[in-house]
Amino acid sequence: MSLRDLMHPPITLARFQALRAKEPKRICFGSIHKNALKDNPSGKAAGFFNVPFIESVGDLFPWRLFENTKGKYGGYYRTVTDDDEFSEIKEWMSENSDVVFIRSLFDTAVSACEHYIGESRSKIGQLEYSAKYEGNADAKDRLVDILTEIYGRMHGKRNIDGIVSVPSSTAGSQSLPNYLAMHLAAKVGVPDLTGEIGWNGAKGSIKTLAIDEKWAALEGVGINVGDGIDGKDLLLIDDMYQSGATAHFVASRLRTAGANALHLLAVSKGRRDTDNK
Repeated sequence: MSLRDLMHPPITLARFQALRAKEPKRICFGSIHKNALKDNPSGKAAGFFNVPFIESVGDLFPWRLFENTKGKYGGYYRTVTDDDEFSEIKEWMSENSDVVFIRSLFDTAVSACEHYIGESRSKIGQLEYSAKYEGNADAKDRLVDILTEIYGRMHGKRNIDGIVSVPSSTAGSQSLPNYLAMHLAAKVGVPDLTGEIGWNGAKGSIKTLAIDEKWAALEGVGINVGDGIDGKDLLLIDDMYQSGATAHFVASRLRTAGANALHLLAVSKGRRDTDNK
């Protein structure tokens, strides 16, 4: 294995399937993991912070996390040493309570919201629906502003060389991810490199297919990647992240073409983790 492959491992179907077998697949401090930080009445430490996995959140959480090798539930933790640190972590969780940290093969992967809250779309989820299916221009621009704010929190201090989006399924038309990537890039002063990638042919719907079938279908279409990707740290933009199959397939081709660090920023995380259930 080359040094580059050690630093930036290839993204393959086998690795993606192994990832898909793991649970859970998301962390959200505004809902299912709002109790990740707990105080410690015994007084030996101010408290404890626990998360079920380290992908994405471990790289974005400002404090070091340690693997829980003794507890039967696994996961990662931090012993919070004093009240000041406890307050700082609590504030960080509150500031990022809207973000969904996604378990993925990207260096980091987050979405700006959960698409559904209970049985109704979240506010951002409704904006996404209006922008994508109703062509609402105001909703598109509000989504750009939301992603810009999330970018500042999650990626502003990173060396992002370019922003790309998942290619449009219809050649010659601008998809919602294309629009978001173009306008986000302009707002944060990073090149929009979406023009460097595109499907080699028509990409039909793959929502009803199993993961390996989706991957095979996407391989059958293929992606053309330009030389401008080589050596770059990239942020991939998508609208909804559900199973992650398409995003990971695109990432696999970006990595093969020479991209280094790959980050994902999606508008929303779907309620389900599969496209076909």
